Amino acid sequence: MFEVIIIGAGPAGLMAGIMSEKKTLIIEKNDIAGKKLLITGGGRCNVTNNKENREFLNQIEHNKKYLYSTINNFGPKEIINFFETHNVSLKEEEDGKMFPKANKSFVIKEALLNAYKGKINYNEDVEKIIKENDYYIVITNKNEYKTQKLVIATGGSSYKITGSTGDNLKFAKMLKQPVTEIYPAEIGVKLEKPTDIPGQSIDNVIVKVGKRKKEGNLLYTHTGLSGSSVMLISEYIFKDKINEIEIDLLPKYNEEEIKNILNNYDRNKEVHTFLEQYFSKRFSEYLLNYINLEKNIKIKQLNHKELNKLVETIKHIKYNVKNNEKIDLAYVTAGGIDLKYINTKTFESTINKNLYFVGEALDIHGPIGGYNITLALSTGYSAGVSL
Repeated sequence: MFEVIIIGAGPAGLMAGIMSEKKTLIIEKNDIAGKKLLITGGGRCNVTNNKENREFLNQIEHNKKYLYSTINNFGPKEIINFFETHNVSLKEEEDGKMFPKANKSFVIKEALLNAYKGKINYNEDVEKIIKENDYYIVITNKNEYKTQKLVIATGGSSYKITGSTGDNLKFAKMLKQPVTEIYPAEIGVKLEKPTDIPGQSIDNVIVKVGKRKKEGNLLYTHTGLSGSSVMLISEYIFKDKINEIEIDLLPKYNEEEIKNILNNYDRNKEVHTFLEQYFSKRFSEYLLNYINLEKNIKIKQLNHKELNKLVETIKHIKYNVKNNEKIDLAYVTAGGIDLKYINTKTFESTINKNLYFVGEALDIHGPIGGYNITLALSTGYSAGVSL
């Protein structure tokens, strides 16, 4: 018998346990805590993003309205203070990204484990949850437990090797807790016809999917496209079932400005020398091949139709994408426990008393850059205080 049982020893579960101050058991299916946490930020752990709360929330596009209370309770500033109080020095990198000065995810995990005073059972897999009057019966592959309060902190459905295998959906079904459809977020996309330029990258492009636009860098891969611009917009490909992606390769100029630059350029020069002012030699050759222009064609040799096609391609190059990417390959799971049935001040279910959901188990997510770990720690904190 425990006052509180938490399923999952990731950042959300650990923070809930730290704040609960009750007789608490965390049940973890892996042999270590924070398995997914350890691989974030390239193994360095981008633990939060040092923005003011309102600015932080402005970066959250999905279900932001549910997050004001928890971020105001425990947002980026409080997270930074928590870790520095627990002897982890942090440093700020580009765009507010906060990392441990040690550049090791391990120190973040250890700080959470050292702050947690309850018990953790590793290598124990929860198989069934039964609601019985005012208690929850938690049945694992090893034991059976009874608790007054239960926290589901099992993560989403991406990166299954870390233990995020969709257990939140399984338990929600057992307890008749409503969920939303899940789909990949923060993921590269595959093209129907991959290009022959993997490894080529371009800074500061604008990617458009449907009516949405995102700015960032672009990376061509062996199977399709990646980079921050694609990562940021990828979820809408899967959510809205869109099959085309459009890219503005040179957003600092409009079409007329590009034409004027070309017309005022040395017209005896070859077109690729103009393109190489903005793109790599290999990518410039790719663009010429894409619109069936000879590699050594000169600017003065371009007819009106060819000039328009070149500019059109620079501003509106389009690709057909496959929208059947596996969620396991995504950095983040979109969808999950439906927030309409959650008290988002405490993250207790409004239909299952004393049942809490936190972290990526919920239908919340943000962009990469410290946002998702912040949401995990913040929701875990709010639930833990309520406990």
